[in-house]
Amino acid sequence: MLLKFLSQNYPTEKNVFLIPKFALRIVGFYPGDSKSRLMHAWLIFNMFVLVYGSYAEFMFGVHYLSIDVVRALDALCPVASSIMAIVKLSFLWWHRAELNCIIKRVAELTAEQKSPLKSYYKHRYFTTATRLSAAVLCFGTTTSTLYTIRAAMVNYSSYLREEKIPYETPFKMIFPQPLLSMPIFPLTFILSHWHGYITVAGFAGTDGLFLCFCMYIGTLLKALQFDMKDLLSDVDSVTRKSTSEYEFRESLKLIIARHNEIIDLVKRFSAVMSGVTLAHFVTSSVIIGTCVVDVLLFSDLSGIFVYSVHTMAVTSELFLYCLGGTVVIECSSQLATAAYDSQWYTHSVEVQRMVLLIIIRAQRSLVVKVPFFAPSLPALASVSQPLRLCRVFEL
Repeated sequence: MLLKFLSQNYPTEKNVFLIPKFALRIVGFYPGDSKSRLMHAWLIFNMFVLVYGSYAEFMFGVHYLSIDVVRALDALCPVASSIMAIVKLSFLWWHRAELNCIIKRVAELTAEQKSPLKSYYKHRYFTTATRLSAAVLCFGTTTSTLYTIRAAMVNYSSYLREEKIPYETPFKMIFPQPLLSMPIFPLTFILSHWHGYITVAGFAGTDGLFLCFCMYIGTLLKALQFDMKDLLSDVDSVTRKSTSEYEFRESLKLIIARHNEIIDLVKRFSAVMSGVTLAHFVTSSVIIGTCVVDVLLFSDLSGIFVYSVHTMAVTSELFLYCLGGTVVIECSSQLATAAYDSQWYTHSVEVQRMVLLIIIRAQRSLVVKVPFFAPSLPALASVSQPLRLCRVFEL
C-alpha cells in the first residue's frame, strides 16, 4: 500500500520525522544526512531553480503591477511562498549541525519510553504528527499541480483554437524570449513546474519538522507525568514498602534531570526556529490576503479554485504551528497537575520539597518562543476573529 504510513498499524519508530525527512531530501538536504557530491550538486541545482524562479516571479509582478493588477497579483501571491521557502531552507541549512543534535537527542529520548501507557501516547502523537504533516504536503502539492494544469490548459486551448499560443508557464515569470518559444519552451515549463514543487518541499519539510518536534516533546512530557505518578504513589502501598526514601530522591533527581533536558531542547529549538516562525506568520497573512483578493478578482472558475486551494494550504500550515505550540504548552502545564494529584504528601519532607519545586517550575508553561507571541490555537482563534466579524458585517 502506497500510503501505508497513514495507517494505524504503521510502526511508531518509522514515524520519527518521516514527512520532514522525505520532503527535505527532495530538495537535497536533511540535517544529519551524510553529504555526497551528487547530493550537493542536487541541492545547488534546486536552490538555483528556487531563487531564480522567485526573482522571475517577483519581477513579473512588479512589471505588471501598473499594467494589469490581476496578472501582477497572480505572480506576487505564489512568490511570497517561494521566498519564504528560500528563507526556511537557508535557516535549516545554516543551523543543520544544531538541528541534527536536537533531532537525534529527541529520537533517543522518545525511544526510551517503552511502557504500555507511554507507547500508546507515543504512537498516538507520532501518528498525528505524520498525518498532519502529510496533509500539508498534499495540500501544497495539489496547489502547485493546479497552477501547472491551469497553464497547460491555457496553452492547449489556444492551440486547439488555432490562436497564438501565449506560452504560459505554471507560475507567472519573466524569462528571456528564447526560453518562451519552441523548442526550448517545454524545458522552461518543466523547470517552472519543478520550482513549485521545490517550494512545497521546502515549507512542508520545515513546517513538518516544527510540528513533529512539538509532538515528540509532548510525548516526553507525558512520559514524565506517568513516571511522576508512578513514583509518588502512596508510601504505604504494597508496591512501595520496599523502596527507601533515598531511592525516591534519586528517582526524582532523574525525573528533574529529564525535565531540565526537555526544557533545554525546547529553548535550543526555539532559538533556531523563532525567526522562521515569525516570518512565516507574517508572510502567511500576506498570502492569505492576496489569495482572497485574487479570488474576488478572477472571473474564471479555474483561477478561483486554484486560489481557494492555495488559501487552504497556507491556513493548514498556520494550524500546524499553532497545534504544535499548544501541545507543548498543555503537556508542560499538565506536569504540575500530575505531580500535585499524586500522593507526594505521604513521603518525607525532603521529597515533598523536591516535588513542590517541580510543581512551581512546571506551572510556568513551556513554550516555543517566537518574538511578540507564542504559536497556539487560542492565538490562531484570536487572529481569525476579525475575519469572522468582517464576514458577518458583509452578510
